[in-house]
Amino acid sequence: MKAKSGNRELFESLLRFPKRDVFDCVPLHYLVLKMSGMGCITPRAGVRNGSTMTTLIDIGLFVTNLILAVTMMIYGMFITQRHMQSPIMFIGLKMVNFTCYASTIYGLISCFINRHDIWKFYNEAYAVDNMLEELGERTNFTRSFALFVAYYGTAIGMCVLVIAVMYSENLPWMLLLNLGYSYFSLTTFHILSLTCLDVVRARNVRLNKVFRKQFSLEGDVADPPALTVYDPKQTLILRQIMQIFDKISDLADKGSYYYGIQIMVSIAGSFVYLMFYTFAFTLVIRSVLPAEIVFNAGPIISYSMFAYNVFIVAFYGNALKQQCAQLCFASTFDFVLVFGLISTLCESVKLTLLRMFLMQLGHRSPMITCGLFPFDWTLIFSILSTAATYIIILLQFESAGSSSG
Repeated sequence: MKAKSGNRELFESLLRFPKRDVFDCVPLHYLVLKMSGMGCITPRAGVRNGSTMTTLIDIGLFVTNLILAVTMMIYGMFITQRHMQSPIMFIGLKMVNFTCYASTIYGLISCFINRHDIWKFYNEAYAVDNMLEELGERTNFTRSFALFVAYYGTAIGMCVLVIAVMYSENLPWMLLLNLGYSYFSLTTFHILSLTCLDVVRARNVRLNKVFRKQFSLEGDVADPPALTVYDPKQTLILRQIMQIFDKISDLADKGSYYYGIQIMVSIAGSFVYLMFYTFAFTLVIRSVLPAEIVFNAGPIISYSMFAYNVFIVAFYGNALKQQCAQLCFASTFDFVLVFGLISTLCESVKLTLLRMFLMQLGHRSPMITCGLFPFDWTLIFSILSTAATYIIILLQFESAGSSSG
């Protein structure tokens, strides 16, 4: 018996307002994945059960995007461009093209291999939302959907603006397609990776709110009647919070597995462009290159876009890390101090749970990583130090080449 597709169910939920759960918001994200060839899957009927299948249309979209990316990489590597005074800068332009498309091809293949696992990320988020709702923290999915639409529209709008500026410079249509598709791919990778980061961070924020509401101090520490630890339901609530925290940690692990490569693709393409743009700026200062190569609307907008891509990923990753630190600090302060004062009034079961939760917070925390390093402010410092090292080396090669010339 042929499996029934869940596309109709998804598209009906796309028009449903107000949004009830994460699967009412997923359809637009799902369309972005399909259009870019990075989500070549079709959910089965009953989309919330997490099962998917691969259709001929999915395979066709993947093959089409893969062929297009390979073609654009080859074209960008062997196209003859106008003569440049700096051979290293000419090589740099080729390197930017190669990095953008090589990372795109790698991302496409990786997403296709793991295509059935990607949908499970949203099933995990759906399970966490249900557990948080039991504790009184319901997500405003309509607001989340509106923010996603606004952000995606703005990002694609900036991409279209850059392409329009390049079009006004009368570039050959193949070169325009080459640049336009690379911008579109990196922008899509950026949107997907940022969505992954925000899905984990938003649920960790709400868990933090639940914890503070249930276990924080409501007055002076020395005022026992103001403490909120006498509620007999708090043992059950604490168990639920521990389970939710464990689920959010699993969600972060799955996000790192499914979307870590996509984040690295966006970061790698942005890094190479930013480095060679900065190198070109130094060559303009040294009068090796004309100023219009750097001080032009297209390069300036592109530089701003790529710099923002790196910054916002580090910002959201660091925000998730800070939320975990705040939860750990609050639990240590409230549990150790409060229960140290009234330990005689607490059940041994509750104290055991508190110690277990402190151990859980100390040994595991939600974090998005590519497997080598986490995405937080340390990413910015690493990029700056690495870029500075490479630029110094490139300037030395440039000076040596100029002297020999």
